[in-house]
Amino acid sequence: MTESALRRLVSGRRLAVGATAAAVLVITWFLRFNDPNGSFAGLTDDHFFYVVRGWQILYGDLPVRDFIDHGAPLHFWVAAAVQVLFGRGTLSELAFTTTMLAAGAALTFWIAARASGSIAAGLFGAAVHVSLFPRFYNYPKVVVYAAAIPLLWWMADAPGRWPRFWLALATALAFLFRYDHGLYVAAAVAVCLVLHGAMPWKERLRHGVLYGALTVALLAPYLAFVQFQGGLATHAAQAVSWAARDRERAPMEWPGLFDYPDGVSSETQQVPAVLRPIWVVRDNATAWWYYLELTLPLLALGVAAVSRDGFRPGWPHARLKIAVVALLAAVLNVGFLRTPLDARLADPSVPHAVLLAWLVVAMPAMVRAPASWASALSRWRRPLAAGLVAVAAPVALVPAATLTHGFSDRIDDAGLSEGPRRTLQGAASVSRTVRAEWQIERWKQDPARSELITLARYLNACTPPDARVFVQPYVPQVLGLARRPFAGGLADLRPGFFTTERDQQLILSRLRRQNVPVALLDADEALDNFRESFPLVAAFLDEQYDVAGRRLFDGRFGITLLVKKTARADGRFADLDWPCLA
Repeated sequence: MTESALRRLVSGRRLAVGATAAAVLVITWFLRFNDPNGSFAGLTDDHFFYVVRGWQILYGDLPVRDFIDHGAPLHFWVAAAVQVLFGRGTLSELAFTTTMLAAGAALTFWIAARASGSIAAGLFGAAVHVSLFPRFYNYPKVVVYAAAIPLLWWMADAPGRWPRFWLALATALAFLFRYDHGLYVAAAVAVCLVLHGAMPWKERLRHGVLYGALTVALLAPYLAFVQFQGGLATHAAQAVSWAARDRERAPMEWPGLFDYPDGVSSETQQVPAVLRPIWVVRDNATAWWYYLELTLPLLALGVAAVSRDGFRPGWPHARLKIAVVALLAAVLNVGFLRTPLDARLADPSVPHAVLLAWLVVAMPAMVRAPASWASALSRWRRPLAAGLVAVAAPVALVPAATLTHGFSDRIDDAGLSEGPRRTLQGAASVSRTVRAEWQIERWKQDPARSELITLARYLNACTPPDARVFVQPYVPQVLGLARRPFAGGLADLRPGFFTTERDQQLILSRLRRQNVPVALLDADEALDNFRESFPLVAAFLDEQYDVAGRRLFDGRFGITLLVKKTARADGRFADLDWPCLA
């Protein structure tokens, strides 16, 4: 093949990869936007955990200075910026996070296609990632790693100033989105340098020191701000304590592969025995996906270890690149996977999708390309290949079983199976619905809606626009929909979090200087637990507020309404029979 023909071939492949990536972006966008599954004006309750803290900035508060930052300042700032740039309401947030997830899916395809050398394998990896349906508010867990992996590969291919700079910038941004993201990317950089056998150790150390210094320099303004607002040590202790307590609240429970939550389906019992494994996986897909994600990095490391070129002879430093992705996947498994698993499986899915795409190509090459085996292991090639294939078979079964089942239903729900016109109509319909649901004054009591929306209506209608609300239970959607900022520097105050005397005194100092006419507390035993955990805050509320109502919402949220003793009522909110304040 002549040089010009080779150049045309490479250019044509790049064009095909770019066009396919664009198609992945568009299809993923409509797949997610057209079927948001959020019951609170298009968003879920957990999405509001980040949203209300971001929207707090719109009321003049800053993370760390004015309210507790759990370690995700950039996530909050982005949520506020979306409202300023694209319009107030949940529609702009839904569209933005959808776009981030779609961009992450397109990047995942591109990375997977590079790792495998195959557009088809790249599409398979992207489909696996998308089929896990990352939650909208978790877009940083997709975008951060989809951006970091190609930068890590750049560093592997051409260690130098620019790869080092962009990795430092990516690490700093990842850290600001959530502190542990920065630590995980930094760990991947360290792995890349340590395993880079083509570089002398002195050179690896130099790159590591310069990368670390540049990352710290990029973060210096933020770190100085935190130090000035109360101290880095105090803030770090708060963030670590909150993360540890949050993990304790939902400890990891190892699922059984054959412990079916809903029982064995009748469909499974009726299929032929040869097809039954597929239906068995579908009946308990969460457990099977969990163990697949634990196994996949180990399998990838095993396959890379027995090769001399990662079974990708045309791809420079293939073994190093795959090892970095596999070790990153293992780290993310430890950091992200916990109960409830069905909500967490998508979190580390970017590196797993890349590994799956590479394995689709590498596993057949183990059999047909003896020259790609490490010379020391060539004599053991057949038994080693048989063992790795035996492990790979059940690994392949899991995505095959799930991609051929629920994924097609979601495509139908989004209207993608009915052509572009129906897809665009679906997007327009979702936009109208979400925009209408944000108009809180139009809402009425509706048995089909969460009763917490009625609570949001009460706060919006019966507190002054400049008022703040102290909210103790975890109901972030209420404040978000009510368009009211939280009081005391906390969007919720659950027992076990921020219980020290210093934390409580900080809460009280903020409450004393804020306009807080009402407070929402738990009820019954949960309220007793709150009083036991926060005696100083409870004493202040007893002194300043009166109990004005109690109600059970949605059969599980017991809410106690407190009204400030100096507040003046000028009517009643009919749907709850609670006082409206002037």
